[in-house]
Amino acid sequence: MTRPEIARALGATVLASVGTATAFHHLWWQTGVFWALALFLAQGTVRERRARHDRQRRARVAAERTELAARGPAPLPVPCCPIWKSSQGAVHGADCTRPPPARTTLHDAEQRILDQLDDDTRDTA
Repeated sequence: MTRPEIARALGATVLASVGTATAFHHLWWQTGVFWALALFLAQGTVRERRARHDRQRRARVAAERTELAARGPAPLPVPCCPIWKSSQGAVHGADCTRPPPARTTLHDAEQRILDQLDDDTRDTA
């Protein structure tokens, strides 16, 4: 916390304490005034703290963006294995780095259903 935030928080604490003490003596309008001032100072403390955190976050994001811009463009992804173009979705070699669901082929029954759906959509078009 910065010094102004500490001062506001301390002031709010003192005013709330004095307001509580006046409430024990049944001085209601003074209690209301002290508590209202304490609430005003506490709200200022919270607002200042949020503004400081936002400034720090913006500075951190700007530094990260500057760092990323200094690195240059991201490199293009490398092929997963030597036969990645000619496999047409079939299972690649043992050294393939693609995830297993992307390397599997369809079973014969699944391929027939897919072909039938393709034929049905071609007939209706």
